[in-house]
Amino acid sequence: MFSEPVDQFSEPIDAPPAHADDTGSRQGLRLSANRFKFSSMDGSQTAAIHQALVAVQHAVTSMTFPVCDQEDLIEAIDSVEAQLHTNHPNVALMCRFLNSIARSLRAQPEARDACLAIEDAIGKAGMPSTWQSGI
Repeated sequence: MFSEPVDQFSEPIDAPPAHADDTGSRQGLRLSANRFKFSSMDGSQTAAIHQALVAVQHAVTSMTFPVCDQEDLIEAIDSVEAQLHTNHPNVALMCRFLNSIARSLRAQPEARDACLAIEDAIGKAGMPSTWQSGI
């Protein structure tokens, strides 16, 4: 199929080259794109995340922040809290939400402590911190 010309003016299309280490398995797909592997969390890690979310919620509700942005952040906080209360929390999802929350707040001076609490919780949980990239 790949060696047939597409039309009378085109050259034959070759199949993409196989990788030297390609064994036909798709095991590499289990890791995220940046090859980071999330591990399960213990009680101290989930407590640190919960405390960071409390700090964020306090900062968000006490700041002069547009209501729609407040609602979006509260929704993200609720999503992380919901994961914390499941038997098998989706750590990758929590990592994405925590970094997103901190990224949304990083320009607000009054939210500095909340961002640092998120950074500390992310570190304790062994998650990658991406919210400061691009500063």
